[in-house]
Amino acid sequence: RGRTPPLHTLWRGGQGVRHPPERASPSAEGRRSRSLSTLRGVTTLREQLWDQLGTIPGMLEGESVFSTGPAYWVNGKQVAHFVDEQRMELRLTKPVIRELRASLKADSRVELRTSASDWLIVQLGSEADLVFITALAQRAAIAHFPHDGAAPKLPPTGAALERRRRFH
Repeated sequence: RGRTPPLHTLWRGGQGVRHPPERASPSAEGRRSRSLSTLRGVTTLREQLWDQLGTIPGMLEGESVFSTGPAYWVNGKQVAHFVDEQRMELRLTKPVIRELRASLKADSRVELRTSASDWLIVQLGSEADLVFITALAQRAAIAHFPHDGAAPKLPPTGAALERRRRFH
């Protein structure tokens, strides 16, 4: 007999996938309350964004290296996680940030780091921000997806995740 996975873990393709605590329970009660709140339109912008990012090809949900919360990964690299309730950090890569620098710098929703970095922070405050952040996340996914035809790497778990956390 296999072990029953913890309630906060859902399974996709045999891999454990973490979900934010407010969405975590795969129990009937958790599914029922989530679907009722969705039907009533009570989901937060944060939940809507999280769901939208999950539809981007190549994005896999896993645990964050940089915090105790969830994150999205592409090809074994963490590319998105929430900094707080209204800000998301995205790993676009230096070349993509360089390409978009003028428009990103002019956008009040975007916080660029002072030194060259793969990361930026985006403010989530409206429906328009959902579209904007999702488009940036799609660019991140494309930038990190393997272009040589190789199978993408899965998000790290267990000891591999802990090893990465030690360096951050």
